[in-house]
Amino acid sequence: MALRISRLFPRFVRLWVLLPLLLAGAFTIGRSCTGAVPEPRSRDRAHLAAGDVGMAPVPAQTPEPRKAGGEAKATSSPVPVRASAPDGKVVRVRDGDSIVVMRGGIGIEVRLDGIDCPELAQAFGKKAKGATADFAFGKTVRLVAKGKDRYGRELAEVFLPDGRSLNRELVSGGFAWWYRKYSTDRSLETLEQAARAAHRGLWVDKNPVPPWEFRAGNPRRQGGGG
Repeated sequence: MALRISRLFPRFVRLWVLLPLLLAGAFTIGRSCTGAVPEPRSRDRAHLAAGDVGMAPVPAQTPEPRKAGGEAKATSSPVPVRASAPDGKVVRVRDGDSIVVMRGGIGIEVRLDGIDCPELAQAFGKKAKGATADFAFGKTVRLVAKGKDRYGRELAEVFLPDGRSLNRELVSGGFAWWYRKYSTDRSLETLEQAARAAHRGLWVDKNPVPPWEFRAGNPRRQGGGG
């Protein structure tokens, strides 16, 4: 009997030593299987209390690198360039520098930018209107908008189907002045000087009256230009 107990004693000791290790391993496996989530830190608890449940963490922003010898400069979006408007059909010519363009079923009042044609009551006023009609009436043109005038009309350079500028053709042909008060386009001045030197259009007269001076002396004509 004593011999049998002496043989079993080493096995009992080994089992007693291994039992705590087995229990610890089983407890660890049990926690991993239950999917327990660690308790949030104090900062995370504040976010949860504020209602940020389900929100993805915001990545940290990386500061823009500094250039050698100066501070980093923030990049800006490109300055938008005014694009040409969709094509429209000229359905009316009011005078030399004022037309109506039908676009999307709407008649757009257009004032030719940078030029000033004689008023209808002036010499060459009706001829200027006729020249504009010959160039553009019933044709599909392209507008490059420059803004609005004080009467709410669209200020634009008008391009004909063949690519020529109606504004420039009128100045070159002697049917319009360079509107120097409102335009800084010196190429229009060059075209006016060439027409004057060749005595084209209104320049057959020795001293033609600029339309802005004519309107100043005839207040009722103010709506036609400017």
